[in-house]
Amino acid sequence: MKVLFTVDFVYSLNISKAQIDLIIELQKKGLEAHVLGRFNDEVKEVLTNNQIRCISLFPKGSFDFKFVKKAKELLRKEQYDIVQFLNGKTSRNILLAIEKDNPIKKVSYMGSVSIHWYDPSALFTYLSPKLDKIICNSNYVYEHVKKQFFGKSKDKPVMIYKGYDSSWFNNIEAFDYSQLGIPKDAIVVTYVGTHRKVKGTKYFLQSSFHLNSKKEIHYVVIGLHSDAPSLVKIGRKSPIAKNIHFLGLRNDAVSLIKGSDIYAQTSITEGFGRAISEAMCVEVPIVMTNAGGCTELIDESCGVVTPIKDPKKIGEAISKLADNDDLRNQMGKNAKKRIDTVLNAKKSIDNYYELYLNLIK
Repeated sequence: MKVLFTVDFVYSLNISKAQIDLIIELQKKGLEAHVLGRFNDEVKEVLTNNQIRCISLFPKGSFDFKFVKKAKELLRKEQYDIVQFLNGKTSRNILLAIEKDNPIKKVSYMGSVSIHWYDPSALFTYLSPKLDKIICNSNYVYEHVKKQFFGKSKDKPVMIYKGYDSSWFNNIEAFDYSQLGIPKDAIVVTYVGTHRKVKGTKYFLQSSFHLNSKKEIHYVVIGLHSDAPSLVKIGRKSPIAKNIHFLGLRNDAVSLIKGSDIYAQTSITEGFGRAISEAMCVEVPIVMTNAGGCTELIDESCGVVTPIKDPKKIGEAISKLADNDDLRNQMGKNAKKRIDTVLNAKKSIDNYYELYLNLIK
């Protein structure tokens, strides 16, 4: 079985760890994996060290006909059995490149609820009639995607969790927060997210207005544009303004999470949640909003779920965990156990492999 994966691996290895591991482990199971897209040097080295062919080819726009021409040549030459799209822009162009007489099976991936049947642009990517299957990374995403198809096409979506492996992060050192002037006995609450409305960063910051704890609590905000002026303004008005640290985009996000006591995710909607999975892998308990697929990650043994857009409830949940060391530590251990037993990467890899086998039979 020969599979072409389309990717965009320009960010740090940790950000794409789940997808990289998926490709490597599928190759170990017997398929021949080729990877097409953009790569940073670190990711490319990992892939090539695992005997995976990397093809540096990525479209320059939504429709790049020079790319389409090169992709056609590649598809004719290599005769792939399956193309697995892990990047939307590439899928739009590869779907154009696949000729009618090519029996290749086409599989897409969706990790959010951002596609809609009434959006004509979706017909070129995730809702393309050319697609054979679309993998959804949570039941929440699966139910949404299924509603966008009609008739027999409703069979196209399939749910496979984006599995993680806690051992990926064993060698990551916990960040020493004394570097930021935070006392050893203080409670550190981390939040990671690119600043967009759906991420609800402002609700995390506003929750600091509603803390009721005996402990000294510090908020650490991480992510692209998470130090935007509008967010910093909220932080400055907080009763714990001196304890709010805006770090912006960081390559050591997992280290920062591992060194913290609580991880908070206050999204309005969330397909699954990479940072939540990472926090669970490093034994950090979760406070999250009822934002969709992310709530499938945890149960009551490893975190607290609050209503969306409710800073008061978020603040109360953080205070509860801050004041109970035993509960907080046990929830962290339970979170890691849940990754290893319920949401582990091996299950996801087996499910992908089974799907591919069924497609080419």
